[in-house]
Amino acid sequence: MSLALRILHVVHVICRYRLLSLLPAHPARLPLVILQYLVPSSWFGPRRLSEGERLRAALEQLGPIFIKFGQLLATRRDLLPPEWTDALARLQDQVAPFPVALARARIEAELGQPIEAVFSRFDDTPLASASIAQVHSAALADGTEVVVKIRRPRLGHIVERDLAVMLFGATWLERLWADARYFRPRQVVQDYAFIIRAELDLSAEARNSELMRRQFLFSPLLFIPPIHMQYTTPRMLVIDRIHGIPVNDIERIRAAGIDPKVLAERGVEIFFAQVFRYNFFHADMHPGNIFVNPARPDSPQYLAIDCAIAGRLGPHDLQVLGRMVLAVMRADYAGLVDAVIRAGWSTAPIDPHRFERAVREIVEPLVSQPLDKLEFAPLVMRLFDTARAFHIEAPVQYILLLKTLVHIEGLGRSIYPQLDIWRTGRPLLEAWMMETYGPSATLRKLQQRGPEWIAQLPEMPDLLRDALENLRHLPYQQRQLEARLADGQARHRRKLLAGLGGLGLLGGSLVLTGAWLGAAAVGGAVLLLWAVRR
Repeated sequence: MSLALRILHVVHVICRYRLLSLLPAHPARLPLVILQYLVPSSWFGPRRLSEGERLRAALEQLGPIFIKFGQLLATRRDLLPPEWTDALARLQDQVAPFPVALARARIEAELGQPIEAVFSRFDDTPLASASIAQVHSAALADGTEVVVKIRRPRLGHIVERDLAVMLFGATWLERLWADARYFRPRQVVQDYAFIIRAELDLSAEARNSELMRRQFLFSPLLFIPPIHMQYTTPRMLVIDRIHGIPVNDIERIRAAGIDPKVLAERGVEIFFAQVFRYNFFHADMHPGNIFVNPARPDSPQYLAIDCAIAGRLGPHDLQVLGRMVLAVMRADYAGLVDAVIRAGWSTAPIDPHRFERAVREIVEPLVSQPLDKLEFAPLVMRLFDTARAFHIEAPVQYILLLKTLVHIEGLGRSIYPQLDIWRTGRPLLEAWMMETYGPSATLRKLQQRGPEWIAQLPEMPDLLRDALENLRHLPYQQRQLEARLADGQARHRRKLLAGLGGLGLLGGSLVLTGAWLGAAAVGGAVLLLWAVRR
């Protein structure tokens, strides 16, 4: 289907489910709604569905790529009404399998040899079929039970076509509705494009899985099955098969003798370990990807698959996140506001006192609720919503992290409704902060950077001389600037000169002060290292 025909099909579905009626107040809304009802599709559409159900049904009819987009939108409670996100959360990524003959042909093309040359057994009936790939069970020549994941045919073309349709719609939404800039529909589509394109490369999923498996290789918390890299390509993945209990099958978990409380708390531990200890987290932890090991009832262990979507945070963003989460847990509203402002995400000046008051109004009523009613993920989402009202925009990796947090808390509370993510997570986060920024971390940095600083000591006199030379030539630079600005705007020129002089003096003093402090710091580091070694 061409792009133009696909756009027409999308318009047909939009009219059938009367989605234009869901647009917010705008001068163009009434003409669009009238136009919608002139399309025959809207005459025969469902009449008894709620707004969220209509949106969910439309995405399901538009196909797998739109379904996965809806699943991402389900985590954006800062953008959409709760009734919509609740409905979108029920979207199921289940599609009809493609013919086994085509699956076999694609597998042999990726292997470069017949299936029988690699697998002693290959099951034609797929274990699962989703929007990106379908999965078949098999056995290697040595008897190892594996799962073969093969990507759907022509998927790359379909994804790019549907992304183009989404971007087309988002662009027109921003043009027609000025307030759309606060919801950033184009940015949301671009974020989704980044995620879905990453899912298409099964070799990237294999690398993510292997990295995460090595991080938890001897951990009792989490097991990632190994990947057979010699048989893995961008379109095919071969992984050891696991036999676990689906994490949402609570009855089987209890029947296996597994303590739900311990299991739920270990899920929180895994989340904090992935984010703060390893800075590499599984960003698609829905029930279809998470299982429980029935062979270890005394020490509950999770089994995870499908690491296609994984997230990382930069060192600065990770520090900001740690400060924010710890501030929320400690009810340190001033510290939370300070962390957000210092993050540099704001696109406009922020009134700290007004922002702190808004944060306090959100957090205080929630933290006073009973334990079984207190939910951490919605709180964080409301904080992100408030931040957006102050023109604060977080990076896309925070959206992946938020999605992961929603899944973790949802799974944890389905297993053990009284899960206290605050009590479980706070000591882990405090230990990480101490390990990363405490005295021992400072000593390690001194030991690592000490030789470099000592090597720079001979350059300190030159830096001091350069700073003094800059100060001596400042009047000459001012006269040159006066000559360039001699256009009659005397008032503006005086302000610029005063500012330049102040900055020059401040810069020179900072260089001088920094040089002396740097020398003192290096001297102190040398003495400290000498004392430690003795």
